[in-house]
Amino acid sequence: MANAWVLNTLESHWDHCVRGPTDGTKHPDHHLGEPWHGIPEGGRSPDPSRLDPGDLFIVREKGIGVRGIWTFEEARRVTDQSILADSWRDHDGEMLDYEWILYCRGQPERELSTPFREDWTGDFPLETPHIMGTAIGSEEVIEAYVSHLLSHSISESSKSRLRDVLETEIEEDNQPADYEQPDRTRTESTRPIRDTTLTREMKETYDDVCMVCGDTRLKSPSDTYSEAHHLKPLGRPHEGPDNRRNILVLCPNHHADFDYGMIRVDPMSLEITHTQSDTDGSTLEVAPDHDIDEEFLRYHNEQIAKI
Repeated sequence: MANAWVLNTLESHWDHCVRGPTDGTKHPDHHLGEPWHGIPEGGRSPDPSRLDPGDLFIVREKGIGVRGIWTFEEARRVTDQSILADSWRDHDGEMLDYEWILYCRGQPERELSTPFREDWTGDFPLETPHIMGTAIGSEEVIEAYVSHLLSHSISESSKSRLRDVLETEIEEDNQPADYEQPDRTRTESTRPIRDTTLTREMKETYDDVCMVCGDTRLKSPSDTYSEAHHLKPLGRPHEGPDNRRNILVLCPNHHADFDYGMIRVDPMSLEITHTQSDTDGSTLEVAPDHDIDEEFLRYHNEQIAKI
């Protein structure tokens, strides 16, 4: 499960952020063309050590609202300001030095078809001072944005990732506390609740190794990371079940490929058809005690896959 952050961009920076780096002599090839963000020196922002690969970035353009929902990939300390365009360092006429670059993936939604504009004088439960700064990760802010975005016109993949964030908060809220919790006003919505114990057990079964590529991601020097994917998605309109026979353990990249329909698996042979040649024609690696239901593979191939 992922944490989430609300990130702010200036209007003059949005195009630069959403297009990502283009110079392969200054940035790793696998980050070229993917969105990125930056943390100026002294800015109000998260310590990159608190960020995990797979964390969700709800990205705002100041004066507009939420324009994208990205996935954090990697932080890089800036030791040479020349790797950044002067137009990006220009903050309303003041040239700022940057301390960090946050490389992202443009998934689940690089750009919303319709930006989400906060109704500051209506039902949106925050005021503008709550979201001042480069990045905000407070529970109050994240809950407000996630709950409202779930009612906005966004992709099913985005909604699934946002529900994961709410699921994480529910799990944390259920932990015992040594002190009395303050009163809260709760906003309730109807949504599927995943069995967090089940997904945790599935990830342990595979030691966080992706069933497609065999890759293992790190969220710290000593901790591995993976994501659980439901072949037949939970909730409307799919109403898939939350059980082992419907779940794959994947790296973030191949989780996104399943969400976007860029991969399919033959129900009988488990042969993979993929838009990326490095895994196309390979076989899904399934643990001996993991019985995947052919019905759910067929559902994914027929209802979600686009290749």
